[in-house]
This record gives sequence, C-alpha cells and structure tokens, in this order.
Amino acid sequence: MTDAASGLRAGEFTSVDLLDAVTERAAVTEAHLHAYLTLDKDGARSAAEAADTSLARGEDLGPLHGIPIALKDNMCTLGLETTAGSQMLSGWTPPYDGTAVARLRAAGAVITGKTNLDEFAMGSSTENSAYGESRNPWNTDRVPGGSSGGSAVTTAVGSSFGSFGSDTGGSIRQPAALCGIVGMKPTYGIVSRYGLIAFASSLDQIGPFARSVADSAALLGAIAGWDRFDATSINAPVPNFAGSLDAGVAGLKIGIVTELIGEGIDPQIIAATRATADKLADAGAEVVEISMPSTEYALSAYYLIAPAECSANLARFDGVRYGHRSSVEGTTEDMMAHSRAEGFGPE
Repeated sequence: MTDAASGLRAGEFTSVDLLDAVTERAAVTEAHLHAYLTLDKDGARSAAEAADTSLARGEDLGPLHGIPIALKDNMCTLGLETTAGSQMLSGWTPPYDGTAVARLRAAGAVITGKTNLDEFAMGSSTENSAYGESRNPWNTDRVPGGSSGGSAVTTAVGSSFGSFGSDTGGSIRQPAALCGIVGMKPTYGIVSRYGLIAFASSLDQIGPFARSVADSAALLGAIAGWDRFDATSINAPVPNFAGSLDAGVAGLKIGIVTELIGEGIDPQIIAATRATADKLADAGAEVVEISMPSTEYALSAYYLIAPAECSANLARFDGVRYGHRSSVEGTTEDMMAHSRAEGFGPE
C-alpha cells in the first residue's frame, strides 16, 4: 500500500488504475473465495476519479489518498447495504457513515465494498454468514478465520490494498494469522465504535488488515482519535504510528506470559514465540518471562461478558425498530418472535 501511495504521487499510475487492478483481481478470486458481500463499483470509481482530480491539483490528503480499501460489513456506510452477515439486516442501508468510515473518506480512501463475516461478528471461521462461507486463500479446503475473514482474504489476495475488520475476542488477529498478513486490535478507545454494529460493546474495536506493519500504521493513523459520538473513545493526542516505525526496540521491556506458552499450546506456536523473543532480544529489547495466573480465567470471563452484552445489543432487532419484519399475522409479540426466528441464524 505504501508503495502504491508513492507511485500515485510520482505519476506512475492513477487511483483509477489501482481500482481497476483490485476489481480485476476480485473478478478472478471471488468465485472460489467469496470475500466480498458487496462491491461498490460505481461509488468506488467516483471516489477514485475524485482522488485523481484532487491529487492532480496538488491536494494530498495523506497516505490513503486514492488507495482502494475494503470494509467489514458491520461498519455503517451511508447508502451502501450493511448486513452484518445476517438476514436480519438484508437490504438495510445506513443513513450515515460510522466515524471510522467518515475518517477514511476524509483521508481520500477509495472504499471498494463490504466484506463477508460471521453473522453479527460472532464466530471464528466466516462459515456462519447468512450469505455463504469465505475460504482461505492459501488452501480453499480451510477457513480464513473469523469473524473478519472476508476482509483478511481481500488483503491477502490483492482485491484490496488494505482493509478493516472488528475484533471482540480475536476477530482480526486470528484471520490475519490464518491468511498470512498483518492484523491488529487497537487499544480499546483509540478508535471510535460509532457506526460499528455492536456485538459486545466493552470488547469491540475496529482495526486494520495490511500486508506490512508500515501499511497497518498508516491505516490505523487515519481512523484513530477521540470522537464525541463515542463516550468510550480516548480524548488524547493520536500517536504518530508511522513515525515510530524506525525507532527500534532497544530499551523496551517485553514480557512473555508463561501461562500462554505452556501446557496445551501447539509446540510450533511455542517455538515461533520463543524465536521471536530471541530476535527482539538480539535487537536490544529486554525480554522477561512473567506469570499472570489470572489468564486461567480469561476465557471464562469472556464467555460471561460477551454473551450478556450481545443479548442486550441484539434485542433491538425486533422487526419494529430495526431489521427483518415477518409477514406472519398475529399479535405484535408473534410478529417479533417470528421476525427474530427468521432473521437470525443458528449462531
């Protein structure tokens, strides 16, 4: 992505050229990977043409200006269908952009479309979408991870230059690992959740997928920052993520949690973790092993908090205020019950 941004400014190609490249790539890969739910061909082309015009005038909005970016389909996009992977929201078009989306547009990004996910971001394989499964780009017999599997796939195969997902309990980090790219869950509060269809509000965060750490820094920098529409966002200056890339690790103290590389962990994972720790130490970091006994309860705590918050968040989808409304006749209570039974999948 950073190379594409440099080429744009050098006049080697245009934003429309980049869009054509990812669109052609999607035409080849979508039939067997099913990463996108919606390709916004007209909207993306208009945005790419606008980017080319403004760049030609010397107006540079930053490293994402003119770059094709994909979004997970639980991020609200003005006028563009947003389903959260569920029949409950089939055909729903938000009347506003979420804050992260609005900031991407303001940064000149070209939004290519919306990507597949486990329904309402609940899952870890992208097999639980109401609109079909996504497949792993390296081996289509395997899953890409989830719940943000579609976004990870687009970035891995080049049908986007970068993408965004949401992470509640691993939904960016795990598909990034399975698809062989960079993914991160930002610190809670650095990125506004306004316009993200909620799963578990105290855990959800929007974050980037990229093919390099430099790309990830540019993507995060574009959307980070306080937002008056999100009371949980951090009101503090946004760090210069891209500017810190060359700072090195000398002087950093890095902890390796012993409970996370012990019994029950695949030996290959342990070996890779220790090899990484050795490289960090060789680069000047102080690497120490630490014990965090409370990690024993982390999964149990997650499965108490996440379902409770999810239950409250999904209560709004009742066929009256939001979502699919059943045609079954009867009382209002009957209508709500049938609407939810028809709209929600098994997950």
